[in-house]
Amino acid sequence: MKQAGRELCVTPGAVSQQVANLESILGIGLFERRGGRLILTPAGRRYLPPLTRALDELEAATVDLVTHGGDARRLVIGSLHTFSINWLIPRLSGFGAAHPDIRPVVETLELNFATPSRAPDVSARCIDVGFYYGDGEWPGMISHELFAESQVVVARKGFVPPGLAGDLERLVSSYPRLVHTTRPRAWDEWSASTGITLAGPPGPGFEHLFMVMEAARNDMGLALLPLQLLGRALVMGELEVLSPEASPSRGSYYLFYSALRAAEPSICAFRDWVLGLCP
Repeated sequence: MKQAGRELCVTPGAVSQQVANLESILGIGLFERRGGRLILTPAGRRYLPPLTRALDELEAATVDLVTHGGDARRLVIGSLHTFSINWLIPRLSGFGAAHPDIRPVVETLELNFATPSRAPDVSARCIDVGFYYGDGEWPGMISHELFAESQVVVARKGFVPPGLAGDLERLVSSYPRLVHTTRPRAWDEWSASTGITLAGPPGPGFEHLFMVMEAARNDMGLALLPLQLLGRALVMGELEVLSPEASPSRGSYYLFYSALRAAEPSICAFRDWVLGLCP
């Protein structure tokens, strides 16, 4: 009660009274009072997580409003982190030049575990349009395929001795295979596609693709990465492609937005600009 009072700039007694009022309205006890100690009841423990999420969303909405103001032409773009850094942001100034009246704001989407058919999770974010990897069949969404993903084996430039560079089967058996844990079957699918046998256990795992890329930059092993997102790393000489050809993945990258908002001018403008980049 003291901590809550300090955060709300009121007395502990005022907080205690409001809790008592809430319990009275609900007709359910949220705390057990034991000799000056407060312990959550089972009902209180159930109530806490959704209440916390609701208050967090209220705080996030307030911060967003204060940060960006009431600009009705703001466009919130949801995107996977690695896609944002390596594909979207290097091109986004072109949209600003073509549409100076629309302010883009990029938010990070999380890649759902394992399957391309899982829909992008936009439930807790005010996303206007988004980029996502998958099969594009997401209820309530209109999606436009931008490009199919194809993967290549990469490592830091110079990490692999020149004598081994052309022997991919020896390479994947001699060095740790970095694992993207949200797509744990990627190396097995690559093996099935190429006919190259994987010997030995997989190497370290990382939740996000940008972490896998960073691990490869730091000599932790070989990475299996989308060729379409490697442009900057290859141009800068940070990574080199070791596989002679790219192997197709199960999914593609899509632009998506709600079917209910398909006619909104800002969304239409962004859609047309993006599709102009990926004919």
